[in-house]
Amino acid sequence: MKINKIILMLALMTIVISFNACKKEAEEGMLIPPPSTEQKLKFHIHNMVGTNALNFTTEFTNASGRKFNMSDCRYYISNIVLIKSDNTELPLSGKVLLVNPSIDDYELATVPVGGYKGFRFIIGLDSATNHSNITAYSAGNPLAVQTPSMHWTWSSGYLFMKLEGNVDTTLANTGTPNVEFFYHIALDNFKRTIDFGTESFTVSSGSDKEIVLEFNLLDALNNVDMRTEYITHSNDNVPLATKIADNWQGAFSVE
Repeated sequence: MKINKIILMLALMTIVISFNACKKEAEEGMLIPPPSTEQKLKFHIHNMVGTNALNFTTEFTNASGRKFNMSDCRYYISNIVLIKSDNTELPLSGKVLLVNPSIDDYELATVPVGGYKGFRFIIGLDSATNHSNITAYSAGNPLAVQTPSMHWTWSSGYLFMKLEGNVDTTLANTGTPNVEFFYHIALDNFKRTIDFGTESFTVSSGSDKEIVLEFNLLDALNNVDMRTEYITHSNDNVPLATKIADNWQGAFSVE
C-alpha cells in the first residue's frame, strides 16, 4: 500500500508539473504577437542654409558672400507616392504637409511592410487642391487659414513656398541686411515633382520607418542674385519664380 501511495503521488506530481509547463508555454506564446504587416512612416526634415540650421535669428551668407537673414520659410509637400520593389505605386492620398523650420517630424501614413525602390512628392499642390475652398478646412489642417497667410485669393490659390527676410543689397557686399526680400512661389505651373525614385528603403515589421530629408536654402537660391533679384510673387516676376522652382530638385536630398 505504501508503495502504491508513493507511485500515485509521483504520478500526480508529474501531471501537475506537465500542466504548469504547458500553461507557461501557452502563456508565453500568447505574449508573442504575430509579425506586423504594417508600420508607421514619417519624414524627418532638416531645413538648412549651407551647413547651418535654418532659423530666424542667424545672419547667413550666400554663395557670393552676401549677408541675409530669414523671417519666414514654409512650403507645401503633397502628392506623396511610394514606389514598391515590384514597381507598383502606393499614393498617400490626401496627405499634405506644411513644412517649417521649427518642426522636424511629419507623420505620413501606416504603410505595408516590405521593400521600396523609392518615392516622390510635389512641392506645391495639385490644381484641384490649390483652388479648393480654404474655409472648408478645419483649424490644424495644413490647408486651413494660416498666420501669416499661405494663401492668396480663392482663384489664385496657395503659396507653394514662401521665403522672406532681409538682404544686404550694397554692391560691395559690405552693408547690413536691411532690404526686404520676398520669394512667393505659387500658381499651378510652378509646382514641381521631387523625384527620389532610386532612394530605396525598407519598412520592417515591428519598427516604424523614418526617411530623413534635407532642404538646403542655398541650393534653392542657386544663381539668384539677391542684390537685384529680391522680389517675386510668381506672376509679377516669372523668370525669378521659375529659377527658384527649377532649383527645388537639387535643394532636396535624402540623408
